[in-house]
Amino acid sequence: MTKKSNILLSLTLILGLISLTAMSATVKDPAGKWKFTAPGAPYGYDQGLIEIVKEADEYKATLSFTGMDYKFELEKVKFEEEKLSFNLYLEGEDIYVLMSFSEEDKLAGKAIYSQGEVALYATRELIEE
Repeated sequence: MTKKSNILLSLTLILGLISLTAMSATVKDPAGKWKFTAPGAPYGYDQGLIEIVKEADEYKATLSFTGMDYKFELEKVKFEEEKLSFNLYLEGEDIYVLMSFSEEDKLAGKAIYSQGEVALYATRELIEE
């Protein structure tokens, strides 16, 4: 093989590997239902469900606590640079939540409020087919 052929073959292999890597990279999307736990939160506020939908390039979400029928509308829902954030107004308290993917179907983060912060973990509910 000539030097030119070796370079061309090497470039072809490198480009092939790059495209394979790009195809196998999972695009993370928070849309779906997430069961969450907040181990340090008061009883009754320590677990529940976050439901996230994407409508017209915008995320909307609700949160409900286990044992309660009421769904709280979450405000300022954003998903940027693989970080999910939103605000919740609960019992006179503004709560800011920031989470990121710890695994493909798991989120981890914290809820920040006037008295400090509470760890927060969520697992995507998988749809059974």
